[in-house]
Amino acid sequence: MHTVEPLQNADGQPSPSVLQQEDQTKGEALRFEIMRLNDVDGTAVDTTVVDAASVNRIVQQAASIGQRIYIRPAETTAS
Repeated sequence: MHTVEPLQNADGQPSPSVLQQEDQTKGEALRFEIMRLNDVDGTAVDTTVVDAASVNRIVQQAASIGQRIYIRPAETTAS
């Protein structure tokens, strides 16, 4: 697992990183699966797949209410 250092603004404050990346092999926007986890045993309660631009908003919402989530790259379908 890699450690990612947060980006910083000119004033030294953390800057939100933008996840607008593309799959280099297909030119498609990256998509992520986000699972909401049970507070007691950590099992997935529900899941959704979102584009990279939506990940930060969902993380901020979950953090504001103390909700546990798990994020991973969504599986791609063969075309």
